[in-house]
Amino acid sequence: MPKLDLQKLNSEQKKAVLHGSGPLLILAGAGSGKTNTMTHRIAHLIAERGVSAQNILGLSFTNKASKELKERVRKLITNSAGARAAEGLVVSTFHSLCVRILREFGSRIGYSSNFTIIDSGDQTDTIRSILKNIKVDDRKFDPQWLLFNIGRAKNLMLEGDALNEFLLAQVGPKAAYDLYPIVLQSTYSKYVEQLRAQNAMDFDDLLANTVRLLGHADIRSKLSKRFQHILVDEYQDTNQAQFALLQYLTCEHQNLCVVGDDDQSIYAWRGADPSHILGFKKHYPDAQTLVLSRNYRSTEIILEAANSVIEKNTKRFPKRLVAVRDRGEPIQMITVEDDRSEADTVVRLIRDLIEHQKRPFSDFAILYRSNAQSRIFEEALRLDRIPYKLVGAMSFLDRKEIKDALSYFRLILNHQDDTAFRRIINWPARALGKTTLEKLNQAALAQGKSLWESATDAAIDIPEKTKSTLLGFIHVIQQLRVQLASCATADTPGPVLRAKVAEWAVQMLSTLQFKTAMFEEEDEPKNAERRFESVLEIANAIGMMEIDQPTDLERTPQGLLQSYLTRLSLDSKEEEKEETKNAVTMMTLHGSKGLEYPVVFLVGLEDGYLPHQRSIDGAEDLSEERRLFYVGMTRARDVLLLTKAQNRIRYGKPMPRQPSRFLTDLPPDLILDRTQETKQRDQTELNDKLEALKNLFLRN
Repeated sequence: MPKLDLQKLNSEQKKAVLHGSGPLLILAGAGSGKTNTMTHRIAHLIAERGVSAQNILGLSFTNKASKELKERVRKLITNSAGARAAEGLVVSTFHSLCVRILREFGSRIGYSSNFTIIDSGDQTDTIRSILKNIKVDDRKFDPQWLLFNIGRAKNLMLEGDALNEFLLAQVGPKAAYDLYPIVLQSTYSKYVEQLRAQNAMDFDDLLANTVRLLGHADIRSKLSKRFQHILVDEYQDTNQAQFALLQYLTCEHQNLCVVGDDDQSIYAWRGADPSHILGFKKHYPDAQTLVLSRNYRSTEIILEAANSVIEKNTKRFPKRLVAVRDRGEPIQMITVEDDRSEADTVVRLIRDLIEHQKRPFSDFAILYRSNAQSRIFEEALRLDRIPYKLVGAMSFLDRKEIKDALSYFRLILNHQDDTAFRRIINWPARALGKTTLEKLNQAALAQGKSLWESATDAAIDIPEKTKSTLLGFIHVIQQLRVQLASCATADTPGPVLRAKVAEWAVQMLSTLQFKTAMFEEEDEPKNAERRFESVLEIANAIGMMEIDQPTDLERTPQGLLQSYLTRLSLDSKEEEKEETKNAVTMMTLHGSKGLEYPVVFLVGLEDGYLPHQRSIDGAEDLSEERRLFYVGMTRARDVLLLTKAQNRIRYGKPMPRQPSRFLTDLPPDLILDRTQETKQRDQTELNDKLEALKNLFLRN
C-alpha cells in the first residue's frame, strides 16, 4: 500500500501534519494552504498512525468548507490506505455536530429526538407573537434587535444575575425609553419558554444546549473517548459556547489541533472571541505552536502592504506573510469626487481590464464595508450591461411557498411546533383566520399547552363549524403522518427509502392542493407554475439526499425527513444565489473571508465607512476594523485597487469625507495614485460628448 505523499508540502506544513499527540496551534496566514495542511494531517492520522476514522472529528464553520475538507481527506486516504479506511469519519460544522449529539442524547435535558430547528423567519414570528401577548408594539421594539441580543446571551452561556446584567447593558442609547430593559428581559424569558414548550431550538440553542448536555459527566466522557483527535478550522472565530464545547470534548485527552489566524478575526459582532486563539497556550499549556507564513495567493507588493497595515495592531501574534509569487503591480489608489463618480470609475476600470487583458467578469470583486454601499454600483453595472451577482440576495429557502411546504413537514414530525402551526393553519385557505388562531393562542397560554393540543381540546370556545374545519385540518396532518410512517422499508437507507419519502412528499402537495392554491393566488399562470415547480424541487432533493453513515434515526422515514430538514436549516445560513457564474461579485468585507479573486476593488475607504463610525466613536474595537481592511486586501491575487471619495451625496447634498486612517499605514512606494489620470480621462470623455452634441446641433 503506497504511503501518504507529503512531498508537495512545505516544511512548516509538514511539521504540522507529522505532529504527534497533544495540543497543537497552527497559525495559518491568509493564502498559506491551511486546508491542505488539515486534510493531510487527518489523512496521516488514519493512514500512517492507525487512528480509526470514527475517532476523528473535524470541525469548520460552513457546510461548504466541511464538505470540501471531507472530500479531500477521502481522496488522500483512498490513494494511500483504501476507501474503507475513511468510513465513519465525522467532518462537520459546529452546529451539525451539535444536532447529531442532541438527537442522540437530548432526552437527558428534556428534548425528544425529533426536536425542530427554527430559522430566522420563525424566530421573528415568535418574537412578534410574544410582543403582541405582552401588549407591546413591535414597531417600537425591533424584533431583530431583541433576537440579536438574545442570541448573544445564549452564546455567552449566561444565567441568573449575569444574564440580567448583560441584557440591561445591551440597551445602550435606547435607555431613554424606560421600557426597553423590561421588554428585553421579558421577551428573553418568554422566548426561551416558548421554544422549550414546542420541543424546538434556534441555532444558538444548538450550541448552548449541547454544552449543557456535556455537563453530564458520563456523556462528556463517552464523547471525549469517541472523538480522540479533534481538528478545528478558523479557530479565531469561535464564540464562548464553542470554546466550552471543545474543552468538554477534550476532557479525556488533549489531542486538539486548531487552525486559525488572529489577524482575520472579524466576527466579534456575532460572538467570536480572538482571545481563544491568543490565549491557547494558557488553556493548553503543553501546546506546540507552528506558523504557516508562506502565501501562495497574492503578489509580493500586495502582501507587503497588508503586512504594514496589520502590524499596527498590538494584540496579535507577531508574524509576516511571505510571498511565493512574483513582485506584481503596484496597488492602485483613486480619489473620486462622490458616490456616482466612484461607481462609474470602478465600472470603467473593469471594462478596460476586460478589453485589454481579456479577463472574464468572474475575475472581479467589489468589496465594501456595509451592504448599503452596493446600490450605486449595481446601478452602474446595469447601465454598462455588466453581469454581476450580489452575494446575500434572497435565498431559495426564504420563498413563501418553500417555507409553507417545510412547515407542513415540521408539523407532521412535531405536533408541538407552534411556529409551523401558525404559518400553515390557514394556507391553503380553509376559513381558519386570525380570530381562530387568537383563541387557540389564548387557550394554549392559559393551559400551558401547544396550539395543536388546544386545537384538539373539545372545550375550546369557537363556533361548531370552525371547530369542524379545525379538526379536519388536524385529521389531514395525522393521516399524512401515518402515510409517512408507511414508507418504512427493510432495506438500508438508500434509493428505496429516499424514493418512497420523495413520493410521499409529492402526494402530500397533492392532498393539500398546493398547486390549486397557487393558481388561485397568481394572476399570471406562469408565476404559479414556477412557484409550484420550486416546491416540487423539495421532493426531488429528498430523493437525491446523500447519507454517508446513516444513524439509526435516518433508517426510518421520519428520521430521513428530519435529517433533510436539519440539513436545510444548517445550509440556509450560507446559501447564496449563483444565477451567472461569469459575473462580477459584489459583497461585504465580512462576506469575503475565505475567498479570493484576481482583481479586487476595495471601495469607500473613508473614515465612517472603514473604519466604521461606531469604532471611531469608541463603541466598537478599532483593531477589528483594521483586520477587516487586511482581510479585504489579502483577497486579491493579482491586482488591488483602492477608492475613496471626497464627498458623499446625502439627501441631495454633498457631505465632505476624510480618507480612511488606515491608508496612512500603507508604504507610499507600493502605491500608484491614478487620480489625475482618471480625472483627465473623465474630462476627455466629457469634451468628446460635448463636441458630439455640438456637431449634432450644427447639422440640425
